[in-house]
Amino acid sequence: MFLPTPTIVVHLNIELPRNPDTLAALSELLHSVAELPGVAVTQNAVPELPYPRMSTSDEDYRLRIVPHSRTVLRDDVPIPLTRLEFDLLLYLTQRPRRVLPRRKLMADVWGIDEPMNSRTVDVHIRRLRDKLGADRLRITTVRGVGYRFDGPQDVVIESAPEWAVV
Repeated sequence: MFLPTPTIVVHLNIELPRNPDTLAALSELLHSVAELPGVAVTQNAVPELPYPRMSTSDEDYRLRIVPHSRTVLRDDVPIPLTRLEFDLLLYLTQRPRRVLPRRKLMADVWGIDEPMNSRTVDVHIRRLRDKLGADRLRITTVRGVGYRFDGPQDVVIESAPEWAVV
């Protein structure tokens, strides 16, 4: 005998918060729910939420990294990155102007030792540069060694709000 699976239908009307941290948390929550097994989204229930401009200064044009929501923004528009691309960008930007050998990047970002002839880091750097577009020049190749992040003045790494600290 086949029993039907119980179903719950949820309709949400949410006034978008003005605080970018709260907005990022709401966006992350909605995307997480939509990705749960067995969840069927019949409409675009999880729209790309706008990120309100915080100011009209030069800061608007900086690359903004929001670690607690794993979001990267340029001109307040999200840049879609994979988990490893985000981790790699955050790792590089937290260590500006330091040459980071490929082996160190593999050990610290991937958590594994890199085989001598592996191109893994190079491939991920290339993909990250492609997604960063105009900001790609901030990641400098140090031939035969590794990579260096040279644009700390153009990047803001936001600290986590009190509610996000575990």
